Amino acid sequence: MSPRLCAVIVTYGQRYTLLNQVIQRLEDARVTSIVVVFNGNHAPEHISLRSTVVPVLLPINLGSAGGYLAGIEAALLLDATHFLLLDDDNLPEPTCVDRLFQAHAKLGGGSLLALQAFRPSQPWQRVVVREGVVPVGRPNSYGWFHFANERHLLRRQLGAGEAGCDVDRVPENACPRIDVAAYGGLFLRREALQLSERPDPRYFCYYDDFDFTDRLVHRGMTIHLCADAVIDDIETSWHAPNERVHPTFSPHTEEERIYLDLRNAFIFYRSRITNRPLYWLNAVGFWLGIAYLALFRSTDIGTTKRRLTLIRRAVRFGSRGEFAPSDD
Repeated sequence: MSPRLCAVIVTYGQRYTLLNQVIQRLEDARVTSIVVVFNGNHAPEHISLRSTVVPVLLPINLGSAGGYLAGIEAALLLDATHFLLLDDDNLPEPTCVDRLFQAHAKLGGGSLLALQAFRPSQPWQRVVVREGVVPVGRPNSYGWFHFANERHLLRRQLGAGEAGCDVDRVPENACPRIDVAAYGGLFLRREALQLSERPDPRYFCYYDDFDFTDRLVHRGMTIHLCADAVIDDIETSWHAPNERVHPTFSPHTEEERIYLDLRNAFIFYRSRITNRPLYWLNAVGFWLGIAYLALFRSTDIGTTKRRLTLIRRAVRFGSRGEFAPSDD
C-alpha cells in the first residue's frame, strides 16, 4: 500500500499570505490531504481552500497546544498513513517531503520512528547539525539555562552573533537522534499518534511541543533530525534576531510571549531534575545571565524593571508547576 501523507497546519492572526504559500508548496509535493486549524481567525475570503484542504475552525485562539490537539484529532479521522505537522510559516523546500520518506525508509521505516525536518532558523537545530550536540531537553536545566550548552550558544547570548551552519556541507541523509522535537517539521506515522498522547492545552504555547514529543518518546517513539530535509521559516521568530538588545528585554517583544516561554520551560524541566546540586548550579548561571542581559543588552530602565518582575513571576510559578497567568 502506497503511503498517504496528511499535513497538519495551525494558523492564527492575519497570516493568510504565509499560509497560502505553505499550502501551495504542499500541494506540489506528495501530500494527500491538508488539515488547516484556524485558531479563531477563519476568513475564507483570504484563503485558497482547495479540495485537499480540510478546515478545522476554532472559535478562539487556543495557542499551538490547543491548535495541534484539534488538528491531530481531525487528521486521524482521515485515511492517512503518515503525518507532517507544520506552523503556518514553515515552508518545506521542494525536496523536503521526498527526503523525509527516503530517510524514514533508510532508518528502517518503523511504526514508532519519527523525523524532525531541519529548520536552519532554529538555533538549537543548527547546533545539532553543526556539532552533533542536542542543547534542548537536558536534565537539570534551570529554565532556559544549562552550563553544558554555553560553549555552543554563548556567542549568540552575548550578542556577538553565531557560527554559521552551512547546510550544503551536511552529510547526505545525516539523521542524528534527538530526545524532543518541535511541532514544525515533525514527521510521524499513524501508529505514533495512536499512542493516545496529545498536546497539553494548559501550556497554550512554548514547550508544549517538547512536552508532547517527550511523552511520545517515553511511550517508545524515537526521533531523528533529518538534516537534508529542510524547512524554511518564512517569518523570523522573536527568539532569533541577533541584535544588541536581547528579545527578553526588548520593548518590541510581547510580554506574554516572554512569560509563557519561561514559565513553561520551568514546568517542562521540573520532571527532568535528577541532580539537585547541578540544578542549583545552573540556577546561579541563569540569574547571572539575566543580570548580564539586564545590564548590557536592555534598553530603558522602565522596560528592564518590568521584565525583571515578569521573569521572577514566571520562575516562581513555573518552578511550582503552576500554569498561572502573567498577571493577577
